Amino acid sequence: QAHKALPLVFEAAYPGLSQTDPALASGLKRQVRQQVVVQTLRTADFLELYRAMEAAGASPVVVKGIVCRQLYPRPDHRPSSDEDLLIPPEQFALCHETMTRLGFFTTEPDPEHAWEVPYRREGSPLYIELHKHLFPPRSDAYGDLNQFFPDPFRHAASLEVHGCTLRTLAPTDHMTYLLFHAFKHFLHSGFGIRQICDMLLFAGHHQGEIDWERV
Repeated sequence: QAHKALPLVFEAAYPGLSQTDPALASGLKRQVRQQVVVQTLRTADFLELYRAMEAAGASPVVVKGIVCRQLYPRPDHRPSSDEDLLIPPEQFALCHETMTRLGFFTTEPDPEHAWEVPYRREGSPLYIELHKHLFPPRSDAYGDLNQFFPDPFRHAASLEVHGCTLRTLAPTDHMTYLLFHAFKHFLHSGFGIRQICDMLLFAGHHQGEIDWERV
């Protein structure tokens, strides 16, 4: 639970747990169902938003989140607290206008100059982080990491999810980003089981497409 990985392991644990502690098994089953339903709603709302942004002429690139979830046997059993979209900085006004029209709002006081802008929508569990850069450019700790992604839009790959084609980082870029993102979290609070699983599954799934020497 602490690592928000309960839905991932519950199916395997349930048969034995239902024999040894039926009450606990029943309670956990309700929690898992609730978490999966919420994640399914997040996914549906995200795909609606992505389609709207593309229709408006934006070209967002998806990182982590839904891309990693597709690597799992039951994607929505891998919870994601947010979805990350990378956009060309010059498209921010267009993306912001599109999201506002769909009911999203931000608490960022100066969204035009922030490198990352968070968005929520009333009545939706979806939380969006809109990135103009993959890492905060002014950070002494990891601002320089942006140099390893000189043109993530030109080399973008594609991924189909529920009939929606998403643009995402090319495999080598994405593997590198997952490692750097884990490093960023490590500097603050550490990273968990889900991040380890994401990296291992991504490496295995895209093994032949990744430039491992570069990574």
